[in-house]
Amino acid sequence: MKKCISLLFFLIILTAPVAAGAVPSPLTRVSSSAVIFEEGTVQVISYKAYLKVESDITETNATLVLQNTSPDTEADLMLGMPSYIDQGTTKISDMEVIMDGKKQYPTRRKNRTNPEDTGITDIPDHWHAWTVSIPPKEHKVIDLSYTTENQKAEDGTRSVFLPLEYLKAWQGLAQNVEIIADLGSQAPYVFEPNPSVLPQEYDEKGRLTWRYRNSEVPDTIRLYFRSVEQLAAEYITSQAPGDSAIGSIGKAFTDKSYEAVIHEVDEYLTSQSGSPLKNELLFLKALSYEGLYQTDQMAALFDQLEGQPLFGELEGTIKNRIIYDRYQYMKNAAADNTALYAYLNSSKNYVMGNALFLKWMEDELSVLPPPPTQEPTPPPETSPPREESASEKEDKLVKTISIGGMDIPVEFVFLAVIIIIILLSFFIRRKRRHRSRGYLFR
Repeated sequence: MKKCISLLFFLIILTAPVAAGAVPSPLTRVSSSAVIFEEGTVQVISYKAYLKVESDITETNATLVLQNTSPDTEADLMLGMPSYIDQGTTKISDMEVIMDGKKQYPTRRKNRTNPEDTGITDIPDHWHAWTVSIPPKEHKVIDLSYTTENQKAEDGTRSVFLPLEYLKAWQGLAQNVEIIADLGSQAPYVFEPNPSVLPQEYDEKGRLTWRYRNSEVPDTIRLYFRSVEQLAAEYITSQAPGDSAIGSIGKAFTDKSYEAVIHEVDEYLTSQSGSPLKNELLFLKALSYEGLYQTDQMAALFDQLEGQPLFGELEGTIKNRIIYDRYQYMKNAAADNTALYAYLNSSKNYVMGNALFLKWMEDELSVLPPPPTQEPTPPPETSPPREESASEKEDKLVKTISIGGMDIPVEFVFLAVIIIIILLSFFIRRKRRHRSRGYLFR
């Protein structure tokens, strides 16, 4: 599983709203406008982008290394960053371009590219464009930075989008492409649904890396993530929009007033013991205990909730959080490796649609010794019968028989028995002859 996970691809709905990061495209000037230019001699030697992903925004810092492959002709071209990405739904803001140590001042140019003349599908209406000159066989290094807003789906899922198809407009294959998305200290359960292209590396602390060396690069990468705390609070308040007590609990949790959450949940469930949101409220209570580092109380509630239905369609995401936190609690409580392995291995069967979380589980299991397998008990060994020696056999022979307190040799007893048998036989025959003579003279 660990070796194969980077080869798996999952198709995600491509129309979901997303935040965006982009690769500069080669352009040619047409009056005051610009057209994507795919016939130049400039190749992408390297494109590296670092995305710092926050809850609401993503800051991108990228470095582009270009080379003019022509041996004798200088390359004079225009570079352009789209002003909007993903069919015009997401704006690129605060863009800054540094080249040869100098800040560039891109101009806004209208796009005049005919869609039928290019393989690029996401063509913007406008470009942020600047000019570049590269002597024959020489290189140019360009630093870029910009900000995008993360978009939020109806179920609370946030997403980041990278349209890498602009790399196709450059000559040949890009030699080195590296994309790092850093979500900070995020646990592996947050990445749902799966990224459209799974990363080659994941450090289990919220950093994902895609690398390509002289190979085809996907046209797009879409990364999804979910804040479990935010999802949980929003779900509860949305299920009881007119309930002021529920609203107060949700606000207290969002404000990290964890003591208030614990008390208000207890009061609510005392007065509303049959509430359909009982399990969801207990989950908020467990997270509040965790926020106050009262992990024993958290673990007890998670143990109660793990087999219960909760949070509707978000149940898988919530259960993954419970699995992760319970496992960490067991580790901190110095549970033995057998218990850790058994819990994580059994929990693995309940994880659906989260490849990165499964990868984390497989990695954890790979360093835990599996429980020993009980070997079948071998049948008891039987020793071969031992032949008795002549002296032992002789010792076992009966030599005397006790009669009336006297030990009589066994030979005499046998002789007496034989004499008695003979005498009995004699008297029986004699009696029969006597009876036969009586019949003859009657």
